[in-house]
Amino acid sequence: MNDLDVTMVFPEPWCMPRLFTAEIAAFYESYYTNKGVKILKGTVAVGFDADANGDVTAVKLKDGSVLDADIVVVGVGGRPLTNLFKGQVAEEKGGIKTDAFFETSVPGVYAVGDVATFPMKIYNDERRVEHVDHSRKSAEQAVKAIKGKEAGSAVEEYDYLPYFYSRSFDLSWQFYGDNVGDAILFGDADPGSAKPKFGSYWVKDGKCVGAFLEGGSPEENAAIAKLARAQPPAASPDELKAAGLQFASKI
Repeated sequence: MNDLDVTMVFPEPWCMPRLFTAEIAAFYESYYTNKGVKILKGTVAVGFDADANGDVTAVKLKDGSVLDADIVVVGVGGRPLTNLFKGQVAEEKGGIKTDAFFETSVPGVYAVGDVATFPMKIYNDERRVEHVDHSRKSAEQAVKAIKGKEAGSAVEEYDYLPYFYSRSFDLSWQFYGDNVGDAILFGDADPGSAKPKFGSYWVKDGKCVGAFLEGGSPEENAAIAKLARAQPPAASPDELKAAGLQFASKI
């Protein structure tokens, strides 16, 4: 790839298991492999070798193997840093507990972004969301709430629909809703296709609660977002697979 030997290493059995099913992950792993990326699963980096100038020369993996390297990009993830506020504000599910306006248990103190555990109105649950879209919108909600208090005007409760997206190479996917229940894959998920286009619905308790789409148009992405918020009754798995994107387009 660009005259470089690229190796991707991650500890999970497939890429992005918190969102992707094994079937969805298989597409992206094959696509990356076809682009010349080598993928190593089930291990992690535990150390590095460097030359006299301090430049990296190799990566040591937990399974005992060593990868020659000139450049290393380390993705360690993130978790809310709440230690500073221990004993000062209420916490919930690994974050700072807030109301629907992102005000904490201390009046006048607000928490936004992935540090906040807030009421997820659509699911009647309290959750944290780790994504830039929520970070921006939660900050906007907090500002509205603060200004509303100052002006004595009412502000609507935060009603967020979980949303994630990514772009790589010629690919672009979006996901809306909740990835719980049974996943129904549809469309062309062949990584060798000139223009692959496929998706997945998640069905729980007879309702379609989440939707993923690779290669969708703006209108099609809007359709799966509408479906995820509406949570319509789901057809049988075979009917849902056969209908594919048309199921979302009719909502």
